[in-house]
Amino acid sequence: MVKHVVPALRMLISRRLVEDYNLNQVQVAKLLKVTQPSISNYMGRRKGSAKIKRFLNNTVVNEYAANMAQKIFEKGLSIKDLSNEICELCIKLRKGGYLEE
Repeated sequence: MVKHVVPALRMLISRRLVEDYNLNQVQVAKLLKVTQPSISNYMGRRKGSAKIKRFLNNTVVNEYAANMAQKIFEKGLSIKDLSNEICELCIKLRKGGYLEE
């Protein structure tokens, strides 16, 4: 989960915040508490293994990312603040068999 799903989630949330909410990379980096170069990597899909990329196209992960991006934008919540939702996502992915190798 931490090695593959959370990085994919960060990538998707970063893209949503830039594309849907017109934030720049510096603003997104501050919201997510990462560096601007990390956001640049997330935007260009240069960072991440094949396992991470597998989750980028997962419908469940994309739905959670959209919801989290909205909460981060509207309420200023960090990913850390959304830890319960990340746990819910993990449970849903496990039940759906998405975390199996």
